[in-house]
Amino acid sequence: MVKEKKSPTSFKGNKVNQTFKSPFVAEFNQWREHCQGVSGSDMKVKKIPNLYMFLKRHFVSVRGGSRNASFEGEGVNELLTVIENAVDNTLFTVGNAKIIKQLAVVLKEWENTGRDAGEGIAADPAFILFTEKVRGRTGQRLKDKTVQGHYMTEEYAGANKVPDEWLSGNNPPHEALYSKTSGPFSQPRGLLYIMEDATKEFSNRNTDGVADIEVEINSIPSGYDASDFEEIGEIEKYFDNVIRNNAFWNDGGKLLVNKLRQDFEGREFILKEKDQATIRELARLGKRDDPQAIAGKVTTFRLVATATPIITLVDRALKRKGTNKAPNGYRAWQNRTKRGFDYRKTREEKYGEGTQSPKNKVISKLWQAHLWR
Repeated sequence: MVKEKKSPTSFKGNKVNQTFKSPFVAEFNQWREHCQGVSGSDMKVKKIPNLYMFLKRHFVSVRGGSRNASFEGEGVNELLTVIENAVDNTLFTVGNAKIIKQLAVVLKEWENTGRDAGEGIAADPAFILFTEKVRGRTGQRLKDKTVQGHYMTEEYAGANKVPDEWLSGNNPPHEALYSKTSGPFSQPRGLLYIMEDATKEFSNRNTDGVADIEVEINSIPSGYDASDFEEIGEIEKYFDNVIRNNAFWNDGGKLLVNKLRQDFEGREFILKEKDQATIRELARLGKRDDPQAIAGKVTTFRLVATATPIITLVDRALKRKGTNKAPNGYRAWQNRTKRGFDYRKTREEKYGEGTQSPKNKVISKLWQAHLWR
């Protein structure tokens, strides 16, 4: 399986790294670069720099009277433009994947069109028509002859004529599009088969086979709070471990918020299938069937968070466990936010009425400490 990893990309306030599992992008780029390296002289044509530009000009301008006159602009040039837009975009979308599937069908339908002298589109460049001026033995002009595939016939070019197969349905642009194997004009193979192989990875329901996605969430959508992240199993599991880990608490039961935040933001959480819809929503990647959504399966994510949501998630973990104590037995508390949890007793609760500063919190001793006095 070919993987092509792009640099992280900013997307709706977050960072997305899309690593292709489908070989399509890498193979299309290889195919394009190879076609660009096939010169006009290699194809025995003039005024066209390379094979790729030959294909890019396909149907750009159609001669009057041609059966393709009504299809001007709809040939291979349009197809390549659409593919380039998909491949060269920073992020490959669900819509891009669906378009590749549709274009593969179109390209297949074009194969061998134009071989006959009928009506309808003649889109296979193997059968491009040329008018050959035929002369008799004494040089007199005879009736013009229509040839397919190339103008460099024996009549026109003599010993410099093109190979016979170029005139019988297998010229360079046809090979570039329809060759099943690698060849001088098709590497790694023809475009049709690159596209057809890729579409096997694009199911009708979703495009998970396109890529693996790593996301760093820096911006939470409006309307969501920290508790929404608990729908992701790994997040809930992480904070359930925090309230059992002495490393994140001081000796008096105080949560070491900075230390916890540093550890949390450094964690790469692995996503399970059941979490896909949730993480896509929270990271604003789009639903799996949305054409504007980022294509692929989210495999891991990181979360950049301020102190407040981290404190909220710790408090929710304490409540899930049915406790108000840190793992060392002291009542849990923090002093980073006023609205955050603080389960310490007040001085009034500890010492009764009449004590100074009755609302101030105090650190209660462990019950074991009373035994040691």
